[in-house]
Amino acid sequence: MISDQAYLWFYLPGETEPVVCGIVAFDGQDHVFRYARSYLQRDNAIPLAPPNCVLGFLSGEEYILDEELNSAIRDASPDAWGRNVMLREHANAPGRNDDELGEIDFLLRAGPDRIGALDATDSPSQYLPKTSQAAPLEELLEAADRIDQGKPLDDRLDAALNHGTSVGGARPKALLHENGEYWIAKFSSSRDAADMVGIEGGGMALAKLAGINVAETRIVESLNKRVILVRRFDREVTSGGVYRRHMISAMTLLGLDEYAVRAGYSSYLDLADLLRQYARDFRSDGEELFRRMVLNILIGNVDDHARNHACFWDGHFLDLTPAYDVCPQPRAGMSADQAMIVGNWGRQSNLQNAVSACERFGLSFDEAKELVDEITATVRNNWEKVFADSGVPEGDLQYLSQATLLGESVFYDLE
Repeated sequence: MISDQAYLWFYLPGETEPVVCGIVAFDGQDHVFRYARSYLQRDNAIPLAPPNCVLGFLSGEEYILDEELNSAIRDASPDAWGRNVMLREHANAPGRNDDELGEIDFLLRAGPDRIGALDATDSPSQYLPKTSQAAPLEELLEAADRIDQGKPLDDRLDAALNHGTSVGGARPKALLHENGEYWIAKFSSSRDAADMVGIEGGGMALAKLAGINVAETRIVESLNKRVILVRRFDREVTSGGVYRRHMISAMTLLGLDEYAVRAGYSSYLDLADLLRQYARDFRSDGEELFRRMVLNILIGNVDDHARNHACFWDGHFLDLTPAYDVCPQPRAGMSADQAMIVGNWGRQSNLQNAVSACERFGLSFDEAKELVDEITATVRNNWEKVFADSGVPEGDLQYLSQATLLGESVFYDLE
């Protein structure tokens, strides 16, 4: 690693300027976090996570973190795509040493407009965020495309892309700030076997038709390529300033790490239990989570892992964020597993499994069956038009219809 400590700055609920809330450091053996004394003395200080999580109590004691800093701090660090950009930048830096980037380095190198309400700097007393400048969509697209293909960047494109390295996920993307609005721009990849921009746009539109609270999206064209823009729901723009909403991934809320998520150990049921304990309105959020799970099964979105679910945290209650990354994953096989445990039969992607533990979502069997029937009818009656309206080519529509959407294996007899 290059850096062995970072100071965390936090935008408290309702505030437009951050305060230092703690320090994360490597002490030679462990990564540790400690809340700042000045933060603990604030009347409006809140823990960075609910009580069931790491950092869930305001205490002057040290928290021992694992090597990946798994906690709300890890959520403020870039994921696969952003790390790829940083590693390329580090490898090409003039006069660089041979030290590898560590977790604290990734945390510090992310842009100041990272997702959520946390930022990290090397100063404990003055907020000095990493210098970055918003770039137009065309430059972001050109830079991301060259990175995706393993091509070098000039200084202009390098600066453009590094503004957006704080956004998570594995696919090419960047943060976009134009005309006072905040978006995530998601690009196609050279490795895509189908029109994933249009397919994600269709998935999000279909989710909205199914009564799910989704992030606003729109598809635009730049440099003769289509880009899906997702409006950021962690930013609230008002006449008094821009408020940042603190977000925590389901991975963090469930106490998991990347390995556990990839291995399929995360669970819709456990997330529902957590919402029952901490949600502002469990009746609403429990049903909402069930809707999202059922839709993912019906449309073949098997990339519904615990980093693709999140909650806002205000220090007292959790609220599900709008849904995001609702994207069918084209496949040829007829059966599949979801990325998270669905019901009594584990991750099996079928509706019988979905209703098998419906009480965990606060639903009776009859209520769950009614929701399943409603969402199924919505998908069946609308998917072709919705995806066509999103510009998905006819060949990809046929590909989706073969196994991905409304696959035979997902249905069952509830009687």
